[in-house]
Amino acid sequence: MGSLSVSAGSTPTSAAAVPRRRPPRNLGATRSVERRVNLDRRARVDRIGVGDRFPLAAFAALRPHVTVAAAAAAAVLACPHRTRRAAAGIGSAVFVGAVSLLGRARTRTAAGRTTDLTVLTANVLVGAADTGALATLLERAAPDLVALPEAGPDFRDKMLPLVAGLGYRAWASTAPGTSDGEGVVMLAADHMGDLTVTTGPEMRHRYLRATGGALGSRSFYAVHPEAPVSPERTTRWRGDLAHIARWCQESPAPIMAGDFNATADNGLFRAALGRCHSAADGTGLGLVGTFPAGLPTWCGIQIDHVLVPRGATTTLFRILPVAGSDHRAVLAGISLPQE
Repeated sequence: MGSLSVSAGSTPTSAAAVPRRRPPRNLGATRSVERRVNLDRRARVDRIGVGDRFPLAAFAALRPHVTVAAAAAAAVLACPHRTRRAAAGIGSAVFVGAVSLLGRARTRTAAGRTTDLTVLTANVLVGAADTGALATLLERAAPDLVALPEAGPDFRDKMLPLVAGLGYRAWASTAPGTSDGEGVVMLAADHMGDLTVTTGPEMRHRYLRATGGALGSRSFYAVHPEAPVSPERTTRWRGDLAHIARWCQESPAPIMAGDFNATADNGLFRAALGRCHSAADGTGLGLVGTFPAGLPTWCGIQIDHVLVPRGATTTLFRILPVAGSDHRAVLAGISLPQE
């Protein structure tokens, strides 16, 4: 993978983890296998005919909004007799779109399952998020692992004094002096044990990968794929999702969190999931927007995700505000399978 080891930011030795729950059991298994996935074969076009090229890749994320607008258009056109045939055609398209959207709004209970791990991800807007408000969120939510896209050594160093007393360590994927927008920061609770954290240059924005400790042989990735907002950046986005796809084929299946700049309406993103799925599945919150935070949640798009092994069950799922950021945070509690 060409990865490099990353040392944790300095944390006062007197800082101790505040007991919040039983320490998670060893989450690993004995095997770790990777295989590459041919994304061009698995996801040439989106299931509604939207491909992975600019600008269609970006427009695909607006599928729920287009479906609603088309429903309204069909209703209007159905009134005059001469436009009823057009209304019927639009209505058919609306039905196809609505069927898949309803699946993301459906709730499946996870009664009796114990939370093994709690994960939080929050894009911090090139280090502009309010560190005090974020520290308060960490204190209240008590996640075991945290992924902070658009954060670097500067943001990590601002956060550490605020969360060290809560029992967190922190790593940055980029070198000092690099813009916060170029990397990610990972936080881990002390009770996660002796983690090995590495980074690498495969993606446009350097990622972080943690293994060992309570994770065992399972990996946790903090990632930030490129945004498909221009032809050049869409090419990078496709390359970044190819790495996501490769990692999602690992055994045991990994946990992954970050700003993926993709929704479930992007065919390439769905194809990349492999042995993983979104923690939002079955929660009824799969259509709740995480971006942009300035719009109501029903009007935004969900591009921030926690990906979990396919056999995992979501026991907690919340989308939370982050002061100073243009994204909302995703908090997920998961019950992990034995692999």
